[in-house]
Amino acid sequence: MYIRDLKGLKFPDLAVIKFFFKNNLHQRDKNNKVLEFACSNGNNLSLFANYDYECLGVDFNALNIENANFNFTNIIKAKNFKFFKDDILEFPKKNPDIKADIFLIPNVINYLHREDFLNLLKNSKEYKMFKENALFFLRTRSIRDFRYGFGEKIAHNTFKINHDDTTGELGCINTLYQEYELVEYLKEYLNLYDFKVLNYEATNIMGEDDAKIFDSDIVIYGKIK
Repeated sequence: MYIRDLKGLKFPDLAVIKFFFKNNLHQRDKNNKVLEFACSNGNNLSLFANYDYECLGVDFNALNIENANFNFTNIIKAKNFKFFKDDILEFPKKNPDIKADIFLIPNVINYLHREDFLNLLKNSKEYKMFKENALFFLRTRSIRDFRYGFGEKIAHNTFKINHDDTTGELGCINTLYQEYELVEYLKEYLNLYDFKVLNYEATNIMGEDDAKIFDSDIVIYGKIK
């Protein structure tokens, strides 16, 4: 396999890699199933595929799904996978009883209104996206991120970027969170337990003017039931 031949993103998220090995997922039963919402081109799931997990990914972007299928079929040569072009807010109702052993929601809920995020959690549990005592991973932006206050405020800690494309997110909303909020939501809606809360922060260079952007993310992983 040549990394250069992959279409789209080349590597899994560093936080997902750490989650994978910290939980000894490389030593798990190969019959385990992993579900990822907002899977992009399958870059995170590629790590699981290399250990023969059943991989299920959902993304609304047709090109991402096309690239994921290409990568898993031709480059990774994964054994058991399926990608869905769908809205993650609608997916649980249309595809009940997936009962994944591992449930991933990285780098997407910041683009949702808070109410939609909570409905996503509620529906994921109600329609059995995961098994009891499944492993869970979430990554999203914190209120320390550059995007806090960037654009028009439209709700609590939610801003619409309608004036500047420095971050490549013109027209997008950003809902930013504090650690305690996320923990309470996940406890209430997914019965999160035995969890860890981590922070990932870095300075990136973006835009035509090489603007320095401070990224601040919250990572939470644990078990849900």
